[in-house]
Amino acid sequence: MPDAAGPGPGSQRAVVEAARELRAAGRAFVLTLVVEAEGSTYRKPGALALVAEDGRRVGVISGGCLEPGLVELAQTALAAQEPRDTVFDTRSDDDLLFGSGSGCRGRMRVVALPILPGAAAPLLDAVLDVHDSRRPARLALHVLAPRLDLQGGVTLRPPPLVLLLGAGPEAPPLLDIARTLGWYVWLADHRAALLEEPRLRAADRLIAARPAAALASLGGAFLDAAIAMTHTAQHDLAALGALAASEVGYVGLLGPPARRDELLAQLTPAERAALAGRLHAPVGLPLGGEGPEAIALAIAAQMQCALQRTA
Repeated sequence: MPDAAGPGPGSQRAVVEAARELRAAGRAFVLTLVVEAEGSTYRKPGALALVAEDGRRVGVISGGCLEPGLVELAQTALAAQEPRDTVFDTRSDDDLLFGSGSGCRGRMRVVALPILPGAAAPLLDAVLDVHDSRRPARLALHVLAPRLDLQGGVTLRPPPLVLLLGAGPEAPPLLDIARTLGWYVWLADHRAALLEEPRLRAADRLIAARPAAALASLGGAFLDAAIAMTHTAQHDLAALGALAASEVGYVGLLGPPARRDELLAQLTPAERAALAGRLHAPVGLPLGGEGPEAIALAIAAQMQCALQRTA
């Protein structure tokens, strides 16, 4: 059977998980942070990458052209046990001939901060707190490396947390895509047999409960998105009612427009008003195709667009 999908190696979540493992093992490593960007750049301020003592890298700042320089910067910082920074500037024609040759036409400033066993690590602490609390945080750059004369700040954001209400055929491929993107995914269904699907083991949490009870069990966790996809009108209706009372910014409903209209007609006027502007039904972009995999891709694409606009 297929192994549970993990976060994509270029995702912020992969960087954070690697950092947790190295810190727990008492190993030194370097966190790199994009602090400035202008023009066309692959990553923007707040983007993270990690370089271990042995040169292993998790995370990216470009399509591959700048990574050798990133590793070199990190190794220099680790050898000195002090923060270092550099500017990757690919805006000039000379860069096409003598530089990275990326043709991105942008400028990016990156800071490398050694994380040493037993030493203070404000960037790592801030990143872990953002992930654990699921709340964005504004980080003042001068706190990270006073000697580098960094100005301003960067906003650190956690990956999205998505709740799938229903373990139907679209759930496994949607879970695979979301996990590859580095999202956190919880999955709820009261049908225990459906939760035994091996590919669903990739979920960060499996909840054996009906939609309303599943939402009530979250303990105040901040959800970025939730999708009613039980393939059962009764349970999708209950999910919509519960989500209407929530603050989830993106609410999806699987199924055709006629089914959407039938379900909305059974909600109270107050519930329909509460869902206005948040409900995506039918959920997913009209990409074409059919079957669980195509539907999952359409849903993930729409969520990516919506969640990035609210970030």
